[in-house]
Amino acid sequence: MQEERLLKQRTIWYLLTILLLLTAAVACTSAEDITPEPPPVAEAETAVPASPTPIQYPQTADEIDFITIAIDAPSRWRNFADIDQFGRVQGFDPDIMANLAAQTGINYEFVVTGFDGILASVANGEFDAAMSAIIINDNPPAGITFTDPYLEVGQVLIVRANETAINSYQDLPAQATIGIIPNSSGASTAREVVGVDESNLREYESVIAALQALIDREIDGAIIDNDDAEQYAENYYQQIKIAGGSTSEAWITSKAYGIAVASANQALLDLLNNALTEAQGDGTITRLTRAWLIEQEEEERLIAGESLIGTLDNEFVVGLANLDINMDPAAEPEPISWELKLNTMAGLMMVDANNELVPILAESLPTISADKREYTFRLRSGLTFPDGSEFTAEDVKWSINRSARLGNFLVNAFLKDTNVDGFADDDAVVVVDPQTVTLILDEPTSYFLSVLATPPYYIVSDNCYPAAEDPNSSCGGIGPYNITSWRPGEQMRLKANPQWPGTPPNFENVQVRFYDSSEQMRSAIEIESIDVAWIGLSLDDTLALSSAPEYKAWSSPATFKSYLVFEQDTGPWNIPQVRRAVSYAVDREALSELFDGTRLPLYSPVPDQVPGHVATEATRDLERARELLALAGYTPESPLFITISYVSDGRYSPREELYANLLKEQLEETNVFRVTLEGAPYDTFRQQSATCNSPAFILGWPPSGQPPSYNDPSHWINYFVF
Repeated sequence: MQEERLLKQRTIWYLLTILLLLTAAVACTSAEDITPEPPPVAEAETAVPASPTPIQYPQTADEIDFITIAIDAPSRWRNFADIDQFGRVQGFDPDIMANLAAQTGINYEFVVTGFDGILASVANGEFDAAMSAIIINDNPPAGITFTDPYLEVGQVLIVRANETAINSYQDLPAQATIGIIPNSSGASTAREVVGVDESNLREYESVIAALQALIDREIDGAIIDNDDAEQYAENYYQQIKIAGGSTSEAWITSKAYGIAVASANQALLDLLNNALTEAQGDGTITRLTRAWLIEQEEEERLIAGESLIGTLDNEFVVGLANLDINMDPAAEPEPISWELKLNTMAGLMMVDANNELVPILAESLPTISADKREYTFRLRSGLTFPDGSEFTAEDVKWSINRSARLGNFLVNAFLKDTNVDGFADDDAVVVVDPQTVTLILDEPTSYFLSVLATPPYYIVSDNCYPAAEDPNSSCGGIGPYNITSWRPGEQMRLKANPQWPGTPPNFENVQVRFYDSSEQMRSAIEIESIDVAWIGLSLDDTLALSSAPEYKAWSSPATFKSYLVFEQDTGPWNIPQVRRAVSYAVDREALSELFDGTRLPLYSPVPDQVPGHVATEATRDLERARELLALAGYTPESPLFITISYVSDGRYSPREELYANLLKEQLEETNVFRVTLEGAPYDTFRQQSATCNSPAFILGWPPSGQPPSYNDPSHWINYFVF
């Protein structure tokens, strides 16, 4: 408000000055003394028009250091621009510009002015740009051009989820009642484009109020902005939907917002357009749109009521993070895709709910040759793939050879490779007869049956899968469920497979919904759009929901482990007593508490709850640590200086720096260790540790986002042995 007051003060001061001068002129002469005099005759002059000075605009982006931006605040739409109690400009537009300035390195100043004439003031060079919820005009005023849109908004019709007759606004019956927000684009669209009669319009103070009226059947539809509609249709998909779908093809009308600059100021236009492209690409504008423009449920919440598209009694709905799902069994491992494949296909062996290896598409355990290299399986008969084709030994050979040709390491590392080219031989899988198959290993491997239970060995139909990798395949295989539909990034629907030879699944129907953020997934479980929130909740959201009585938290055996690794060819880590002293000095319980119960103390290479784990009793013993260090020649008077490297970019956890500092504090409690910490981004850290340039480092393993390669103790040990 300060800028606004200054303008008003200047205007008032100017008017008062004129009035005082007029008063003084009248007071100098009484009415009686006034004698009319003829006006003086002005001498004739020849007017010479002044030559306008051309505006000099920068020729390159490097010449742009500071710009002034005209803004109307409080704006016609206060979410775009407003003035806070301290006189500062705030809103969607100021936040957009702050991010653009950070990207470009330019300085800027907002100048508050009225909206009328704002474009003319840019064209005449008074301001460098204008940004005030300005809608891009196909025919801009003379001297004005617009940047690329930083926001495009469409007006859409939203209806109840079970509506089948209305697929666009053109399907609306003549007497349909439509909800609108007063003075909104949706209101003008309803009146001017859709042609809804005034008697059929219902005004609501908020989007939420209009949608609640729609759910409560008080109106037949509502016309609102697409960003609001998309968020609420996603969260309340069982109650409402956008007529025509969630793409721009469903927009009835639309408008685009841009920044106005002078037509001749090409350097500034290019600079802003490049910054806008970056802000669109990195999600900045999407984030700010959600923060400023999408109406949030805070004090006012939608009461969803019953589902309009079927009950949840016969469908289990799971929420997952919207990562790059790859449904090809030959693809590299990734936990969410792996879990989905585990439920929709299978191999000769599987790990059951009790962590036991059992035959599944094989009818029994294999016959193993005397040299332990050949595994012969008899297959179950009478099974068919979802595409209707019969399951035979040829499918086993084709599927495993396909994974080998596509470079999957779990196949190529174990099956026969005569020419040592890194790819399993084609005859490493031998069809004995239609129901019998033999797999030949490169060398005996005691845990090969565990490897066989992983997705690269899952059997699929060559009538459905191509030879090349197909990440978006909805074919599946012979699993507990068949895939009935899949819209990548949105949802996958599964139906129990009557052919499944294992224990029947608990739910006949499963829907998997994918969410772009933890906030979306948390909102979905809070409004009961999903039954379970699985991978994708942030630590803070997980802890908050876990402490609420209406939710039950469940944690699976952990796969990610944190290790302190020593390079034993480098001193002092080549001294066993020093390594053992570290083990005694570390307080694993305290380290785990830093992560609010989401990590457990680790005392052995094979973690708790993993097959093959042997419980280890260990306690912290600082005195024993000091004794061992003294044996190696290190004492408080002769301390041991060490450096520990760690990943600082959040790849392992957002608390990794705190974790490293707590470890440092624990070691230094011996009064012998003197610890220096070195944080680095993962790529730098990985290069340093791989080339032995980090004698001691905190390692997270398996790699972030990668499940264990197979379910056997050797998986956890081989990394350190080899």
